[in-house]
Amino acid sequence: MSVDPEGELAALLPRLIRDSRVHFIDNLRSTLVALVIFHHACLPFGGFGMWPYVSPYHSPASSRILSVFVTVNQSYFMGLLFFLSGHWSSLAADRKNWAAFCVDKLKRLGVPAVLYTLFLQPLVFIVVWWKQQAPIFSPLLAYWSNLRGVQGPVWYLAVLLLFDLIYITIRTFLPLFSFLVPKSAARYRATAAVSISAVIICSYLIRTSHPGGVVTPPLNIQLAYVSQYVLAYTSGTCLSRIQQYLLVPSHPGRALALAYFFAIISLFVISFPLKFGMTWLVDALSAVWNEVSFYFIGTALYSCFHDWSYTTKRWGTTARYSYGAYLLHAFVVVSLQILIDVGGPGPVYGVIKALVVGTLGVCISWAAAWVLIRLPGVGKFV
Repeated sequence: MSVDPEGELAALLPRLIRDSRVHFIDNLRSTLVALVIFHHACLPFGGFGMWPYVSPYHSPASSRILSVFVTVNQSYFMGLLFFLSGHWSSLAADRKNWAAFCVDKLKRLGVPAVLYTLFLQPLVFIVVWWKQQAPIFSPLLAYWSNLRGVQGPVWYLAVLLLFDLIYITIRTFLPLFSFLVPKSAARYRATAAVSISAVIICSYLIRTSHPGGVVTPPLNIQLAYVSQYVLAYTSGTCLSRIQQYLLVPSHPGRALALAYFFAIISLFVISFPLKFGMTWLVDALSAVWNEVSFYFIGTALYSCFHDWSYTTKRWGTTARYSYGAYLLHAFVVVSLQILIDVGGPGPVYGVIKALVVGTLGVCISWAAAWVLIRLPGVGKFV
């Protein structure tokens, strides 16, 4: 039996033997985790979104560059993570029965989500309260006593756990649903058009009562995006059978650049009706924009990683520590934001701060994950 000195076989997603690993998907997941870190690095310095630390020098959306960056990210990056997770879950389901699959997911998703919520997220708040010279003990007790679900970035783990349990149950007891998987390019295009249209309608209807930015316990998820996540995860479970239809046939790099370009330009266009008080139209256009951006950016990015020679090679042990980096990044990023946020109000300073925090955040989060996984017993869960 081959030796595995880096603990590669203990990775959360995928948990496969080394010869079975698909490196471009591993690398894409690592890149998306790094993008999550940069996304959160931007929030206090002029981007949209909720984050434990709020800069006293930069108001929300004070930097158009950061606001556009986080808005475009939000349209696709978590959906693409659910897509990849669905793929690896389907492979795990090929090798495990219902009980073994559920136990493994509860251990590797449920336990970290609970422990993070109880212990690591409070540490994030303690750092913020220390910076604000606010009391710590009483707010900490209030945090624990008022818990109604998972907190922080582990909402993704909690939602993924729910999806996984539903998927393995349907797959085990209702296997006839497999006939819905497209078996030709024409059927795939028709299925994609119908599915995205349905997601747009659901997203718009949900946004009327739960707009983006509103989270719902106990999973702490933004319901405005849940229909996209369901479609992405479901598509991911079918990946091995529809991959040839997903790929951009030629020049994926050009397709990715065009997808980003049109996403940014159209983002400014759909905000124009706000000047006339037509919020209902902005909501409708936003729902369309979000799902169209997800499809075109997501498929182009996936195709790039599939085709480029560099991304199809193993990036050392990067994939092994991406899960740990995701778990630890909030504490790392908030600490860096507090350290670096000294004066300098204005969009240029905000962009510079975000770049510094994001770059350092990626490096330190991966290094911290390397340490975390070497703690006794932790590697079984992370």
